[in-house]
Amino acid sequence: MKMHHHLMTSGINVAKNKKFICDTIGHTARCTYSTLRQSHSAALRPNGGNFDLKKSSVIWLGMHAFHHVLSKRPGVYGTLLESLRFQLALFRKKPLKHRLRSVVKDGLAGVATVHF
Repeated sequence: MKMHHHLMTSGINVAKNKKFICDTIGHTARCTYSTLRQSHSAALRPNGGNFDLKKSSVIWLGMHAFHHVLSKRPGVYGTLLESLRFQLALFRKKPLKHRLRSVVKDGLAGVATVHF
């Protein structure tokens, strides 16, 4: 929703800048993984723990979240949603989608009431 606000207030044409916005979403997901890994590693390493979160899972969840939220405005984000759908399909990992189903369900429970 914050991205929606930034795009709308800056007057960025979503259709013309689809690649840039998709790249930004992917970069955001990769940065989220890196941040999680660094913060958890710093906390776990001294205590003998390990970080067992897959990069592909974090990226898929991030892309799925963006797709879900932006799909609330298909008129504005139609072309971008097609690209996100395509990128989500590239993972070709049905087990990934199945394994993360409960995480998605829990996460979407809080988003269902949000309107923008």
